[in-house]
Amino acid sequence: MNERGGGLTREGKRLPSPPRDLDYLPGDPPESGHGREIADGLWWLRVPLPMELNHINVWLLEDGSGWTVVDTGMADDVCRAAWASFDDSVLAGRPLRRVFVTHDHPDHMGLASWLTERYGAEVWMSAWAHESSQRFLATEPEALETRGDAFLRKHGMEVAPKAATPARDPRAWFGGRVRLDGQPGDGSVLQMGGGRWRIIETAGHCRGHLCLHDREREILISGDQVLPQISPNVSVLASAPEADPLREFLSSLERLRRCGTDTLVLPSHGRPFRGLERRIDALTGHHHRELDKLREFYREPHTANDALPVMFGRVLRGIHRMLGLGEALAHLHYLRADGEIERFEEGGVFRFVRT
Repeated sequence: MNERGGGLTREGKRLPSPPRDLDYLPGDPPESGHGREIADGLWWLRVPLPMELNHINVWLLEDGSGWTVVDTGMADDVCRAAWASFDDSVLAGRPLRRVFVTHDHPDHMGLASWLTERYGAEVWMSAWAHESSQRFLATEPEALETRGDAFLRKHGMEVAPKAATPARDPRAWFGGRVRLDGQPGDGSVLQMGGGRWRIIETAGHCRGHLCLHDREREILISGDQVLPQISPNVSVLASAPEADPLREFLSSLERLRRCGTDTLVLPSHGRPFRGLERRIDALTGHHHRELDKLREFYREPHTANDALPVMFGRVLRGIHRMLGLGEALAHLHYLRADGEIERFEEGGVFRFVRT
């Protein structure tokens, strides 16, 4: 089991924003292998992904005589092919000097090592993201699977017998270990792409997640923290089984709210839009409605796995089942930290109940 997952859809459940809520950037997204300039020194590129969420937006910023790119795509041939086509259509012979990684999920950093080899670019990401990703890549798949299965069973989920054919190594999408050339931190400023970009560190979807904000031009590169049509996955993981990620996520949204209503949001998935405050309100409201469901459901003791039909209204399968459990736990841990729900162990399985 890949405990890190892509985690970029909310358990595969799409949450469309009403059209009146957001003002999308006019015009079509760039075709694969091509770019669209959306501000002086700032280009929108799309890299296809071999998964349900079928693309990632990457942002190319002029950086002196070369370029900085924000995020990369996965370590997969379809993503590498897109980058090969960028050589002539967008990069135009100017060197890629820096790869800025918003966070350590494979669609965001999977080609970082490949791009450093291809272009000699530096890799910049948060210290936390680098440490976390390198620790994950150094762990054998069997150990990841054992830890993940024990975590699922502890919360009431049955684990299927191991398949005769070994699953793909979950580390493969990351493309190998990367060196760290720069450690941008919260509040630091980078001059590139026609503006001054302040780093805003967020959490909840992923620790050490970095957004970039150009206050003067009112542009926010939001990574996965704010998406226009889906909520990023907010999960408790086997690697941090007592974490409270939903509280971190909601707190981070409030920090981003300060960027202002007219901010042009450049998300990792979906279309650029204006209406940041309304989108934050929608995301916050969604999670509080989920909390209300669980307050009612846990009047009687249940496992976290029992909550999946309550939260998602359908049977989850495959990776979505595991991500759904992590999301249910994120909400339960939020309530538990507030003293509204308690946890007890029975027969080797955790159960939760309202206090």
